[in-house]
Amino acid sequence: MLGQRFAMTRLRSLLFACGLGLVAVSASACKDAPTIPGTEIPDTDENREILRVLERYRTAFVRRDAAGVLATAHPTYYDTAGTDDPGDDVEYELLGPILRERLAQVESIRFTIDYMEINVVDDRAVVKVWIDASFRLAPIMDGDSGMTRVESQHARKQDHAMFELLRDGNSWRITRGI
Repeated sequence: MLGQRFAMTRLRSLLFACGLGLVAVSASACKDAPTIPGTEIPDTDENREILRVLERYRTAFVRRDAAGVLATAHPTYYDTAGTDDPGDDVEYELLGPILRERLAQVESIRFTIDYMEINVVDDRAVVKVWIDASFRLAPIMDGDSGMTRVESQHARKQDHAMFELLRDGNSWRITRGI
């Protein structure tokens, strides 16, 4: 009985060690797979297409091109702005006017996105990113009185963020995160 227990314990230890070895081999095999330059993201056609959409969004934003940013959004776009307050939620119908107003206020911008991870399930994708951006915002003037509604300011954003995208036919469009 004691000999059987010793043999079973040894067998379990051996299987556990083999399991660890397989995990290590799997992890190193994934590491050797080609990645998109400048990222740790696997280099696939689908991942490249998703990143092209997000780069179109980013470059349109830098150009202060509200129509270009809006072109990357899907008609089902909806964002809660990370809060429980429905007053700051943004739907697709509101996105264009909001972008035009906010981008008109931007005097200068620096905006980079580091792509950390892409997860795709069927026709949906989630992209985890690191955003590093700074903006100089012009004052907002009241159209009727000519008085300053919002003072000029400098804003900086450095944070993790997530974009959600939906495959729309043969292309991807952003449904959350702009």
